Amino acid sequence: MQSLKQVLLGSVVMVGGFAAAGTAVAQTAVLEEIIVTAQKRAERMQDVPVSISALSGANIKDQGIGRVEDFATAMPSVYIDMRNLRTTAIAIRGIVSETNNPGVDQGVGVYVDGVYMGRPTTINNSLFDLERIEVLRGPQGTLYGKNTIAGAINFITRKPGEELRGDLSASFGNYDALRANASLSGPVVPGKLFVGVSGGIDRRDGLVTNMMTGTELDDMDSVSGRLTAVYSENEEFELVVRVDAARDRTNSGAMDILDNGALSGSPIADASGWDRKVLQDADTEQNRDVFGASAEVNWSPGTGKITSITAYREFDWFNFADNDYTALDYLGSGISEKQHQFSQEVRYASPDTGPLTYVVGAYFFQQRLATDAAARIGVDFGIYPEQVTGNILATVKTQSLAGFGQAVYRVTDKFSVTAGLRYTWEKKKVIHSQIGDPYELLQITMPERRFDRSEDDFSPSISLSYKWTDKILTYATVSRGFKSGGYNVFSVTPTDNAEYEPEFVTSYEIGLKSDLMDNRLRFNASAYYLRYKDLQVNQLLLVNGVPQYQTSNAARARSQGIELELTARPVAGLDLSASYSYLDANFLDYENATSSGDDFTGNAMVKAPKHNISLSAQYMMPVTDSLSLTMRGELTHRSRVFFEPDNVYSQGDVTLVNGRIGIGSVQGWSLFLWGRNLTNKDYAILSSDGVIIPGQQVVALATPRTYGLEARFAF
Repeated sequence: MQSLKQVLLGSVVMVGGFAAAGTAVAQTAVLEEIIVTAQKRAERMQDVPVSISALSGANIKDQGIGRVEDFATAMPSVYIDMRNLRTTAIAIRGIVSETNNPGVDQGVGVYVDGVYMGRPTTINNSLFDLERIEVLRGPQGTLYGKNTIAGAINFITRKPGEELRGDLSASFGNYDALRANASLSGPVVPGKLFVGVSGGIDRRDGLVTNMMTGTELDDMDSVSGRLTAVYSENEEFELVVRVDAARDRTNSGAMDILDNGALSGSPIADASGWDRKVLQDADTEQNRDVFGASAEVNWSPGTGKITSITAYREFDWFNFADNDYTALDYLGSGISEKQHQFSQEVRYASPDTGPLTYVVGAYFFQQRLATDAAARIGVDFGIYPEQVTGNILATVKTQSLAGFGQAVYRVTDKFSVTAGLRYTWEKKKVIHSQIGDPYELLQITMPERRFDRSEDDFSPSISLSYKWTDKILTYATVSRGFKSGGYNVFSVTPTDNAEYEPEFVTSYEIGLKSDLMDNRLRFNASAYYLRYKDLQVNQLLLVNGVPQYQTSNAARARSQGIELELTARPVAGLDLSASYSYLDANFLDYENATSSGDDFTGNAMVKAPKHNISLSAQYMMPVTDSLSLTMRGELTHRSRVFFEPDNVYSQGDVTLVNGRIGIGSVQGWSLFLWGRNLTNKDYAILSSDGVIIPGQQVVALATPRTYGLEARFAF
């Protein structure tokens, strides 16, 4: 296997050597044009006055992207924490919501085929048969709504059409990894009905071993599928029905010990925090079942286009974790959740002709999330002769109504003004009760209580854009966004509903988009200043000895920075890309941040690296009339990241190298060697104080070096 590692490492270096050769291949010498729907209508990405990065279906295959974490490090000002399936945290420009608490909304809206994912539990799924991925940076409150105060991510799946298409791929790697995807689509009734089916499995042995139980933790075991049907007799009417489901059964979420604290020197002390070996009496467990269905209608009655998206989604969740992280039976906790949501969006997009174009619409969203959070007290705690539990039972019901509109007026052929406004009304209702442990030493019993809150908000935006030429666009935007308040349902007491207020942002941004050198060089840049008021910040605190996430409103916060993206195709067959982001995100005023009165004013915001660099090179050259050789190398660098607002624990600079090398045939098959984190960099994705053991420090480790072989056949 050592030879395979050498080949993968060498492929990264080889890209540069072959790039210098500049051999011509049967491939266009201009950059791919990407069409996006970021503003609710199809447009060239370079014509949209928004800071946006997009990956086409070809980009996704070239990079071997199979899950969200596979592309996260390559996006400017984007940080994605994939530590576990339930609380996937996405930060854009330093703004993130830690959504462990069911009452807390996310700050980055995630949409699949226009359907909003109400909870992050459904985000970290396998990615397959995608048309493209769009990442919008900055508040998107006007067209997307309240929970896009940091940005939005759109996943657009591929629709079936007249052409019969199939794609089959399988990837085998170390840790006995298997990733296999298949899709087939085409006409069932030519000219009227088109159907596509796709699915995948994603399995891998664990990265961490529990030496006490023998279980391998941080594994993968998921299966997912999707059915898409399109009915369309003419260009005026289209009905798209989508159904998807996914299932996960894993032992994800392992935590290792960096400092044993009070247990240092004892027989049960953990030997090393970086050896991916733990000694715990209970294994982590994470199970998830997801289902969704939607119906999208697109009708063009002669003038403009009417779109309706009706969707239903649900998931079941269960997890358990050993909260003392030791061989002792002290404390464990787990959460069971059942969620379902219904959403309806209707919008009208005017024709593209004339000086004035606009989009208007209405949106309704309803969600019910029932949670049973259990804290298990073990016999080694010395209180009870057997394991006992206490439970927090909470149901959070959300209703949201919105009306929105955005208009673009072309003052001249070069100068345009875009203005938008969204009105949102939202109500949250909580049903809460608590079952204490037998003597109510760590958790008391509380009878059922009901409480609710409602609020509304206007989210306006205005943008000025100027097209210097057909290939150069500059813009300036001012917008306002908000994220609704709510309740910390895990922190409710008999005298406190654990309520927190909404957060608000005012965003200022200028940008440049350009296609140069006869469409062989693309350079985009943006600079922004975000001012947040009452920013919602989550912290993991001990409440009566039990770990609980609590949300408070930091008085003021600021995020400012620049983002640069460059893509080039200097010769046919050679693709180069580079991106850089500088991010300065700090709390301007955050006094009394904890119950003990700590002041976090001036601290850096969490998951907000100051510098983020991404470089990639891909070269394809013919080796015969029917075979081509493709080599790809990627390098990403990220500066220090803080894990909590107190800035106590952090991870320093991280540089990662990925590579792919393989051959492809005009008959549609390809064979690739691939590797990620080729230098086997060990780094933390989370570090914090332990929950029970005094002085203990725990850490969650990122994925080490992985490599394997991928085979694909497409027609």
